[in-house]
Amino acid sequence: MFLGFLGNTDFQRYFNRAVLIAAFLLLAPLLRLIGLRRFRDLGLQKNRRRNLHLIGGFLMSWLSITALGACFLKFDVFELKAPVPWNLLPPILLSSIAVALIEEALFRGAILGLVRQTLSNVPAVLFVSALFSAVHLLSPSKEQIQVVHWYSGFELLPHALWRFTDPWAVLGSGVTLAILGMLLAHATLKTSSLWLAIGIHAGLIFGKMGFNKVTNRVQDLAPWFGGDIISGIGSILIMLFLWLVIWLAYLHGDSDSKRV
Repeated sequence: MFLGFLGNTDFQRYFNRAVLIAAFLLLAPLLRLIGLRRFRDLGLQKNRRRNLHLIGGFLMSWLSITALGACFLKFDVFELKAPVPWNLLPPILLSSIAVALIEEALFRGAILGLVRQTLSNVPAVLFVSALFSAVHLLSPSKEQIQVVHWYSGFELLPHALWRFTDPWAVLGSGVTLAILGMLLAHATLKTSSLWLAIGIHAGLIFGKMGFNKVTNRVQDLAPWFGGDIISGIGSILIMLFLWLVIWLAYLHGDSDSKRV
């Protein structure tokens, strides 16, 4: 019955989320094993402005993607589905928040904190951002699983590198993800907390996935924009613009004022 359920779902997405959750669950035992028992050992502190950072980061990133999507609709690059499946947006919102929480705790919380034990901030941010980008490019294609078995996840593993054979995918999605990783790391280091990064990350996922679910592509803008709204060369400029907006709103002042 369970395998039948998986066969009726997007198994690739299920596989990616399962790997992410497994890594998150192994995080706490790993930190205890190496002796990092408190978040302060990772450079994180309580944040008295956590609600402002979480909600503000979410709205800024979501509105940026929504504005881009509105331009695409205006110029007939995309069109709304008929009927528009608005009912899909609440589950996507919950999923966006969950994924942002897990990934930020893992990448900007644990991994960045661990790397900063031996490297200075700039090399640590570059390394973790490159890792963040590479991990997200490790995505098996949907066509490689036709029938789901108990061992289907292992069948996907050898095919996880297929995106690295496409230069446009690496240039568009890979660089965009690396810039996003640096933005989220900048937010984490400047505020000494994960709340702003979680908000930004969740807003981007919700904007991207929500737009994909309620629209269909009409025109091809490759290589400027790829298969979704934030892939392609143009998405690099969008991410840099978002970084500027976040910096002006939250990151250009004294970070000590944001801590307890």
